[in-house]
Amino acid sequence: MAEIWISWRNKMKRITIKTIAEQLGLSIATVSRALQNSHEISATTREKVKQAANELGYSPNVYASGLRAGSSKTIAVIVPEVENHFFSQVISGVESIARLNNYHVLIYLTHEDPVKELEFVQLLGNGRADGLLISVTHNGNGYAHLDQLVAANYPLVLFDRLVNELDVPKVSTNNEVVSYEATRLLIERGAERIAFLGLNPNLYIIRTRLAGYQKAVQQYRPGAEPMVFSGTGRPDEDIARLKDFIAIHQPDAFLGASESMALLLYEISRQLGQSIPENYQLISFTNLAAARFLSPSLASIVQPAFEIGKEAAELLFKVIKKKKIYPAEASPTLPSVIQEGDSIRTLRP
Repeated sequence: MAEIWISWRNKMKRITIKTIAEQLGLSIATVSRALQNSHEISATTREKVKQAANELGYSPNVYASGLRAGSSKTIAVIVPEVENHFFSQVISGVESIARLNNYHVLIYLTHEDPVKELEFVQLLGNGRADGLLISVTHNGNGYAHLDQLVAANYPLVLFDRLVNELDVPKVSTNNEVVSYEATRLLIERGAERIAFLGLNPNLYIIRTRLAGYQKAVQQYRPGAEPMVFSGTGRPDEDIARLKDFIAIHQPDAFLGASESMALLLYEISRQLGQSIPENYQLISFTNLAAARFLSPSLASIVQPAFEIGKEAAELLFKVIKKKKIYPAEASPTLPSVIQEGDSIRTLRP
């Protein structure tokens, strides 16, 4: 991974027509005309220039050319996936604001691959869009590629999955608070051994949700050892690992930090001949509209995804238009809500 990062870090250096000209020993004008297929330039030189541009990772700076016209009228959104209903709803919120500003929206999916994220950021840094909204994937090598955008004054807003070290506008929900409240709800319904179902523990969003869970366990079940399961995102592998986790730790309730992890419990309960909530109660973060139609209906922590998308886009357009962003509005936190379902026990009178 380190070798990949070094390669992409080098590619993140701004590749311009001047870079190509210096490498080939040609004038900037010649390179520019060659890239435009000008017949004033020989076919051999045009081919040589295009090959060098491809090898160096050159992309035309449409942003720079767009400045002459005022704007490219496009913003970009980078997300890990769209199968998660949260991100689909965020994108809908972004598009609603983009339309009001007569902008188009480009959507890039990283599929949790940091190399893809680096590639997309490189393209956007070369001016493919006027600004970027991003929910980051985990990157063990850090986020220098985003630092470079910030250093270049490129309009950037983070949402949901944040990087606190970046001094840019951020939009999130009250992950720690609502995780604490959800864990406390399970305790009120009689849970004694509550486990946390998460994903990559290095993701900021997972850490904050875990912190809320741990705080509630420590407060209401003093001396109890927090039980934390970190999924890989690969269902077959996670089902097998989670079965072992249940056999070893014997939890009677789960807080799901991700809907994908929570849904695995439905399959596991079927395979093991167990039932929810009799064998274990379950509440999870999810924006899945069909959560209430599951059997049993899933107790849900619902994030204001559409509103997060709108808020993030509004902040981005303020930055694009060079309006002042006050500290109080630069990092709004929108509250999530808990919706009860049959996957937790009813409160006894």
